[in-house]
Amino acid sequence: MRAPQVKSWPWSLAVAISCFLLIAPLVAQRVTFVPSSDVSFKIYTERASCKAGESITLKYSVKNISNATLFVPREWDATCPASPHLWAWFEDSSGKHFVPGYAGSCSAGPKTVSERMNKEAVLLKPGEHVDGTFLLDTRLFGGLKPGVYRVEAALTGWTEEKFTGAERSELAKMGSPFIAGEVTDSIRITLTPGVK
Repeated sequence: MRAPQVKSWPWSLAVAISCFLLIAPLVAQRVTFVPSSDVSFKIYTERASCKAGESITLKYSVKNISNATLFVPREWDATCPASPHLWAWFEDSSGKHFVPGYAGSCSAGPKTVSERMNKEAVLLKPGEHVDGTFLLDTRLFGGLKPGVYRVEAALTGWTEEKFTGAERSELAKMGSPFIAGEVTDSIRITLTPGVK
């Protein structure tokens, strides 16, 4: 009795599988945008209360918690006519939001995406963080009344659809992905009677 013959794979199929196995890691490295869950975002202040009418110094930290190097937004840098990547606002005890407006200046000359990102983005290795501060003015909206407020803040990454195909190709050549989406944090602060 003869043993059944096993047909060998066609040579072209073996080559195709080998090529796929070699190319797959390269394709994975070319991801241009990653979700905001790849970073942690925290806000804090040195004081849990301040006088109504004073400005609050809000501190923030953005940390790369992923296993890859990636780009995160800088504090206020933004493209025109967009809003900044980092924004904060107040919520009072009734749930009413007090969101400040944004007015910024745009550069006169057009920039390439690479030039723009050199100003707008920070490259973080796994475990690295970028810290900063900005002021929240309690005198806005006719002056916030004394009470307990929640300060809410959002770090917003880039939106892939806002870039042209050529710009996305240019971004991919920068070698590391960019954060997309939004990550938020909040703290409570008490405004006490004070500055008039």
